[in-house]
Amino acid sequence: MFIAIYAVLFSLSTEAVLGVSLEQKDLSITKVEGKSVYISCKVTGLSSSNYVHWYQKKDGEALTRILYVKSGSSPVHDANYKDAKEFNVQAGSYDLKIANLKKSHSAVYYCASWEYSGHSDSKYSQCVQKP
Repeated sequence: MFIAIYAVLFSLSTEAVLGVSLEQKDLSITKVEGKSVYISCKVTGLSSSNYVHWYQKKDGEALTRILYVKSGSSPVHDANYKDAKEFNVQAGSYDLKIANLKKSHSAVYYCASWEYSGHSDSKYSQCVQKP
């Protein structure tokens, strides 16, 4: 028996003061359990001091960070998320990869970015949901 896995995505555009833009185009992805899926996050204007973060939101639960990655670096899995190692970032992009889908992966996934300068006056991105 096949079980469908749903990853519902909202079209998001995030624009920072410095011109970083993130866009998620897929509104919904349905795959069979055990298959792989890539969840898109188109990033433009990213500088070497910017990070891209991936978050998971399940019904009735808080937003949870899965991982983050700096331009040109390997992803860092969040130590506070027990299943973070099940997720990765596709090489050459910021698309989230889930290699072996499970029913527990059904959620809303968000990518986000901000510049880290090490100071309290860091410039943060503003997230805008497009219709």
